Amino acid sequence: MPRLAAASLLLVALVAGCRTAPALDPARLLALEPELGQLLLVGFQGTELEGNAPLEALLCEARVGGVVLFARNIVDAEQLARLTAALQARARACTGRALLVAVDAEGGQVMRLAPRAGFTGTLSAQELGETNDFTLTELEARRIARMLRAAGINWDLAPVVDVGYNPANPVIVGAARSFSANPLLVTAHARAFVRGMRDEGVLTALKHFPGHGSSYGDSHKGFVDVTATANPDVELVPYRTLIAERMADSIMTAHVFNRALDDRLPATLSLRTITGLLRGELGYDGPVVTDDLRMGAIQEHYGLAPAAAAALAAGADVLLIADDRLPDGRSAALQTLAALRRRLARGRLDPERVESALARVAALKARLHER
Repeated sequence: MPRLAAASLLLVALVAGCRTAPALDPARLLALEPELGQLLLVGFQGTELEGNAPLEALLCEARVGGVVLFARNIVDAEQLARLTAALQARARACTGRALLVAVDAEGGQVMRLAPRAGFTGTLSAQELGETNDFTLTELEARRIARMLRAAGINWDLAPVVDVGYNPANPVIVGAARSFSANPLLVTAHARAFVRGMRDEGVLTALKHFPGHGSSYGDSHKGFVDVTATANPDVELVPYRTLIAERMADSIMTAHVFNRALDDRLPATLSLRTITGLLRGELGYDGPVVTDDLRMGAIQEHYGLAPAAAAALAAGADVLLIADDRLPDGRSAALQTLAALRRRLARGRLDPERVESALARVAALKARLHER
């Protein structure tokens, strides 16, 4: 059996095994169906809403809860502000709700509002960590947040709280995305970063839970096993502390596999990791967002729709799909929603889990109005 098919069957079995309720009654299903899109955070092609039929479908057919922006969507500051204003207006017209507009704005290399589009350069987490001035980190976060707010962006998928203790790590340490190899310094700089963002009215996401700093691989490209390198005594320190201090607006999962946590599934799809460790042991009750479900570590091994259902069943609340356009031209968001509806109707996805996720998304959006 091909690897993707075998992994998908495993996920189907695991999601079905998590069922705690019979098939959804028609009235409850009818109430949930139009809300499912609120669980999606989706990337798209193009720089304008006008004339962009796939983007219109995301907002008004899929009724997504949020969009995530990439360099492909950004020409300059004026265009970006115009785009996000149009997205918010159209989302409100179609759903009656505000739209989460997210971006990776870590600073340094991972900064979608980049100098090539006319934005001022920013310091990386590594540079801030090496300077080790918490006031500077907070001020830099405030500066980035002001750029985001001016552009109509309300959710920064940052800071990275991966502890960079493996110098050979390519995706975190090699890209200067970790504040430090010392978990206490990572925690302190992340706290300053979140404080700066909050002061300027931008939500944040601690990432990548339960830790990507030890890996020798890049989950963008394929399966990453950290069983032999992960050190929870080190890597969970920032999460444990910042959750206790209520400094975690949201938390993003990592697509890493650690046999000590779950001997079958990577963190993003793991009930043991999200519901057991993050929510149970660490006491986190806020929104969990997956890393991109189209990354090689997930899509190539499990398939997009089965993985989305498994992540939701495991305890994730927001399903991130970085590119809505599938190779065959179909919408990844619409295909994912169809799969979730089927699983709900067949009793293979717990409606209470879906309702809990929807409540967390609504609570996150409610915080937009406080800013």
